[in-house]
Amino acid sequence: MPPPEDVSTILSKLLRFGIKPGLERVDAALSALGHPERGPLTFQIVGTNGKGSTAAFLDSILRQAGYRTGRFTSPHLTDIRERISISGEMLSPESFSALVREVAALDGSLRIGLTFFEFLTVMAHVAFRRAEVSCVVLEAGLGGRWDATTVSRPTVTVLTGVSLDHEEILGPGIPRIFEEKVAVGRMGRPFVANLHDPSLRELFLDRARSKGFLPVLSGRDFEARWEDKTPRPSSDGLEGKGRRLLYQGRWGRRTFSSGMTAAYQVENVGAAVAAIEWSPLPISLSAFREGVFRAAHPGRFETISRHPSILLDGAHNPEAMERLLDSLLDRFGTQASVGWFLAVHSDKNWQRMLEFMHDSPLVSQALFFPERGNLESVRGQWAEAREMESYARALWEETNVRIERGAQESLLDQAVRWAEAAPARVLVVSGSLYLVGEVRPRFVTAPPPVLFSGNERDRPLSEDA
Repeated sequence: MPPPEDVSTILSKLLRFGIKPGLERVDAALSALGHPERGPLTFQIVGTNGKGSTAAFLDSILRQAGYRTGRFTSPHLTDIRERISISGEMLSPESFSALVREVAALDGSLRIGLTFFEFLTVMAHVAFRRAEVSCVVLEAGLGGRWDATTVSRPTVTVLTGVSLDHEEILGPGIPRIFEEKVAVGRMGRPFVANLHDPSLRELFLDRARSKGFLPVLSGRDFEARWEDKTPRPSSDGLEGKGRRLLYQGRWGRRTFSSGMTAAYQVENVGAAVAAIEWSPLPISLSAFREGVFRAAHPGRFETISRHPSILLDGAHNPEAMERLLDSLLDRFGTQASVGWFLAVHSDKNWQRMLEFMHDSPLVSQALFFPERGNLESVRGQWAEAREMESYARALWEETNVRIERGAQESLLDQAVRWAEAAPARVLVVSGSLYLVGEVRPRFVTAPPPVLFSGNERDRPLSEDA
């Protein structure tokens, strides 16, 4: 079934509005709709990296406990409908299309001028109210203080961490970015935070005293660590049978097995479990265990092929790349030969990402830089493949690392053939979730129909990736 042309047109036009921080527009729209965001018990997740995975763990645990959930997340990989789910299921194309038209009519009649992300936030809250969900999980798009999800009244807030990203919008430096994210703390409500930097931990506790939120801090109030050094192997499943972790928190010590096994996922499990522990919801141990095990988040350290070994991860900034490298070392060790199929948005510090790759004990033997086309509308959105190739050649100057660039489809063919040539080789597709979303359908068939993929876009379909 082809998508209704007017729906594609509406969404495409919204992308041209760009990012306009502020809460007044989305609040005006939700006010006109009777404030649907004020009903369910809500978790809001902010942070530079790890928000989507933490949201997936939260949503999965709540569903295993029998709650009807709504989850709002971004960006999507294949279909825009992925961003709004009811108890783990996307809206039907008909329902999603009807909501697009409805919110567009409201926006036009009131002359609000919603941005793309604000528009989807309003849609999500309307969908959740009509589905009569009891719990909502909201992943912030950008920052926190002025993010559209901040109009909600969360029972628990989660901060997954702070690193340099979106400085052109949030301000320069970690302290400024931290202030934008910690500003979402609510007086008298728990605020769960994964923070390692001692100065940020002190700042977080100081803001808790001045703002009146209840600080729940990793390493002090809860802690999670892997018990298994590597994931247990599976004879048929790509992601294995899970990986055991030990969690210590409000209700004592517990063990879980996670189906998402990247080294960095242990912190996201910990934040999700702590958030529910500090909520008023009664959750059984079996629901926690099943929820952690069954949680899935495609495109995040996702193995899509074992022969050859191909892995997808949307690491799109230096901290995320550093975590990905740690996870690859954790999974494969230094004996693996890694090839990279890499494209990065031009506003990211891709030079630092390449430097991390070069300096890692992980052996990189091939780098493939896909050219993103020469249309005027996409220039400036992606770092130039030629420039990335040149930088990489300077870094790996005295080595025999293979470095290629070319048209995306033919270059991907080359990269796959490279991975097939030796059993110890691992091909990693990374640098952007948008690249992952374009490559993934070649290996994993998306359920039809795709309402709006994002190929129609002239700018990224998210304000956070």
